[in-house]
Amino acid sequence: MQRRLTTLMCADLVGYSALMGENEALAVASVQELRKKHLEPVAATHGGEVLKRMGDGWILSFPGVEAALDCAEEVQSSLAEHEVIKLRIGCHIGEIVEDEADFYGNGVNIAQRIETEAPPGGAMFSEDLFRQLSESRQKELNDVGVFNLKNIAKPIRLYQWRPANLTTAPNAGDLPSVGFESFAAAPDTPEIAAIAQDLHDGLVHLSFKRTGVATVDADSLEITPPIYLIRGRLRVSGARARFTLSLILREDMSTLWTGTYEGDPTDPFAFVDELMPRMEGDVRIQTISRDGDRMAHLSINQLSVSELRARAATLFFKQSLESWEKGFEALDRAVLLSPNDGMSLAMRAQSRLNLWSVHFAKEDPQKLAEMAQELDIAVEACPTSDFVFWARGAYRLKVQRDLAGAASDIARSREINPNFIGVVDLIAQKAFLEGNYAAAADALSVYEEMGSADPFRVNRLCFNARVFLGAGQFEKAHDNACQAADLRPTDRGLQLLKALACEKAQDLPGLDAARKAAESLPKGPSVSINRLALPEDLEWLNTALHPEAEPV
Repeated sequence: MQRRLTTLMCADLVGYSALMGENEALAVASVQELRKKHLEPVAATHGGEVLKRMGDGWILSFPGVEAALDCAEEVQSSLAEHEVIKLRIGCHIGEIVEDEADFYGNGVNIAQRIETEAPPGGAMFSEDLFRQLSESRQKELNDVGVFNLKNIAKPIRLYQWRPANLTTAPNAGDLPSVGFESFAAAPDTPEIAAIAQDLHDGLVHLSFKRTGVATVDADSLEITPPIYLIRGRLRVSGARARFTLSLILREDMSTLWTGTYEGDPTDPFAFVDELMPRMEGDVRIQTISRDGDRMAHLSINQLSVSELRARAATLFFKQSLESWEKGFEALDRAVLLSPNDGMSLAMRAQSRLNLWSVHFAKEDPQKLAEMAQELDIAVEACPTSDFVFWARGAYRLKVQRDLAGAASDIARSREINPNFIGVVDLIAQKAFLEGNYAAAADALSVYEEMGSADPFRVNRLCFNARVFLGAGQFEKAHDNACQAADLRPTDRGLQLLKALACEKAQDLPGLDAARKAAESLPKGPSVSINRLALPEDLEWLNTALHPEAEPV
């Protein structure tokens, strides 16, 4: 057996199986075209050697890292306008072991996993390979973050390349990076500065645990400047403290968002613990809601799996039925490209559940069973993701009404990230389903601190209103329902909710206004009104808010 260190390239034809089903002759011709014209001949000119052909895939070896980069760029540039052929390419440096029959090595496995993360029409490179490139060649690639590749023990940082015609947007392809500046303190005493430092370090620590975002030292000159800056200032006067947190676009230093948090700093530990979940949740929401816009100039067929997830998350934050449907389409595409990608499976299942809920539709039992299976796969693939356990908990609660299973997933999600605010919804819904309305209402109190920057504010107000209706707290239900309807007055579902709350609170003028508004608006689903899992004695809430229902 012979060992050698080499630069490995894995390439595959995107959509080959579907193409075989639609047009077998075209699929075969496409593979032959890659062998005779676009891939193998180009690789040979750069010293490349075909190690293995696998139907629609190739494993090649190159004598050096720049030769592999040159080949990848030339091949993908020549195919940029091709109507049928779209390749994904992944490259890595690794040792292979060869005998007379085959070749082996962990480097091959890594290269194959990297290839699955590459965008159609682009190429992905490992950090090991990237470090061997000259500084000028490194500038051709974008840092797309750290990936947990299937069956690969340690996370790997990857770098991406696309043809020039696909990288015209600012920061196109860059991983959303957040730089945390030192937080200011006033007065600048050692005690107050220590609290500001604890807030800073806590946010940085939580950001490091997130996937899909890079956390960097904003003061370092040795790294690529981040896309966003986080700036904070703590002001203390006696038993009152106000902390201001801002998200800034570094390119022009414009402020994208500012949040203000107040509390009693007398007990510094309690103060930090109280603020941290709200701050982390806000930073997560603000960065996720903007991330997908980086690739807005590309169609979903040109995006990698991670980019499709980012696109879907951004669309979901836009809070319209059309954007949700486009988000589901993006996630469907992500699963097609990588059928066992846990995060894509969890996000798609959650997206499907949301669409099903707002349509008040009865889902196909087979599809429900498939969702359950996909969520189990996602949990195994992403055992450290708070979102994945939250998504399975939502399914168990809303579809299966498995309270014990949902409680287990809630507990695991909170164990992974005690500050993940999403679990509050599940805690409240679980209590609601159990008939413990006081506990459901109490769980929702955390949202009272969230302001207008919360993109889900209307949805939360709607859920709050229904919990208070179930609990018989009609004045609180009335307040939440009216706030929601005032924020989106042309949403018929919100007018139905307002009418219901006004009737219970005996607000006759409000009831009359809501009825007239609902009657003037077209029937149809609302992204703010979803079908809830309810005890039998509260099923009237779903009936009254069905998209086809008439106002009370």
